[in-house]
Amino acid sequence: MKIIRHYSENKIKNHDKKTAYLRYRTSKIKHQLWLKTRKSNKVYITPYDAYILQKIQVGRTGIFGSAGYYLEDCIKDLTVIEQDTIVKDFYPKAIIVKTREEIGKLYPQYFNNFIVINNRSDLWVDTNGLCEHIKNYKKSMAEDCLFFYSLRDTQFTPWNRLKINHYEMFVTVAKKIEKLGFKCLNSQMDFASGDGNENPDTTNGNIKYLFKCIK
Repeated sequence: MKIIRHYSENKIKNHDKKTAYLRYRTSKIKHQLWLKTRKSNKVYITPYDAYILQKIQVGRTGIFGSAGYYLEDCIKDLTVIEQDTIVKDFYPKAIIVKTREEIGKLYPQYFNNFIVINNRSDLWVDTNGLCEHIKNYKKSMAEDCLFFYSLRDTQFTPWNRLKINHYEMFVTVAKKIEKLGFKCLNSQMDFASGDGNENPDTTNGNIKYLFKCIK
């Protein structure tokens, strides 16, 4: 019998830079927007990005684990934070952290806007695990900071998607996040229609929240 292990139990393999870049590139859809923009005189963004740009406050903006450098031409005073060291090779201004705990230590109560868009390293956890990640993000947020957070319901675990009401599930998630010191200002939840296709937004995530840091 083959024992199935959780991915976190596997040792991280060291890759050469070419392999590391290819792995990163295939896992970050927004990286393709950045590449496309570099070869054009236009800035390519998604409708959800346009929504964020419409809502963000004046001030300092941090974006984590989201290939956020693609928004550099759209947001002033943008800090791009990533965990993949390869990012530094093609975007030297990126801040590389090993753990989320480092974000608040580097930028204590610093950002007026904080963005996490469909960051795969946030997923494959339950609600408590997600809240632990968000606690670390919150340490870098100034009072009244706007927090844009999105994810894919298909990569959120563990919950029975056949038995649990999808909408109620992620309303409950929002309420638990509010208990960390946030107020939910807006949420958008789009689920698969049952036609066999994936959820409606695999790029940004089909669950999108906008919170305000209130304490």
